[in-house]
Amino acid sequence: MQKSVTFIENYFTNADIKPLFGSTFLDTVSVYGIESYNVVGVINGKEGSNEYVLIGAHYDHLGSIKSSADSVFNGANDNASGVSAVLQIAGALTPKKYNKNVIIAIFTGEEYGLIGSSHLAKKLKSNGINLVYAINFEMIGRPLTSDSSKVYITGFDKSDFAQTANASINYDFIKFEKIDTEHRLFNQADNYPFYEVFQIPSHTLSTYGFKNDAYYHKLKDEYSHLNIKPMNYIIDRSTQIVKALLETDKEIRLN
Repeated sequence: MQKSVTFIENYFTNADIKPLFGSTFLDTVSVYGIESYNVVGVINGKEGSNEYVLIGAHYDHLGSIKSSADSVFNGANDNASGVSAVLQIAGALTPKKYNKNVIIAIFTGEEYGLIGSSHLAKKLKSNGINLVYAINFEMIGRPLTSDSSKVYITGFDKSDFAQTANASINYDFIKFEKIDTEHRLFNQADNYPFYEVFQIPSHTLSTYGFKNDAYYHKLKDEYSHLNIKPMNYIIDRSTQIVKALLETDKEIRLN
């Protein structure tokens, strides 16, 4: 965990992302009695900007087991892939000032009940942060079997995010997948606490389709099993969308 935190902190610093809370990127949170951290930064908007959007992903996984061979759950798809997307998007946003401030949040404690994101949502609310929408990235390292060039969104019908985002790049990149409603995925990822606390559009983008990932929550969820070319394509498209939404200052509305 500490290695991951240090890597993310260094990335933030090198990308000119500022701490959201005081002088530190670390937002301390207890995960079942163990001190852990969300890593939280902000890309400040134009002077006078009082609206915030949040882009996030979780970096925690299942830890390790006693084994004479491989003992570490690396979590390459779940969810280093999502963290990679968020960091690369953040790096692409810093050269410009937008009308909205952008919070970059890398969460702990997702695997144990959305602990980090729940903590942060309540903290942002108590600090008077005017959050208007949130986007979470989860497991994008193995492409959808239905279309390797697209992602699905959780809670498709809860806001006009998918339609507005697709229109912003003139391409139907974000789609509906019935597994979302069949498995209640909207409620099970780090988007949900921000929807619950702020009552705003808050969704997860993913390509996890259950049948396309044989290594979910297994020791062999490693980098060598990621499909990097479609993952990079997804990150590029997602970056285009985030930049377009910020540049045009689009409002995302709940349905």
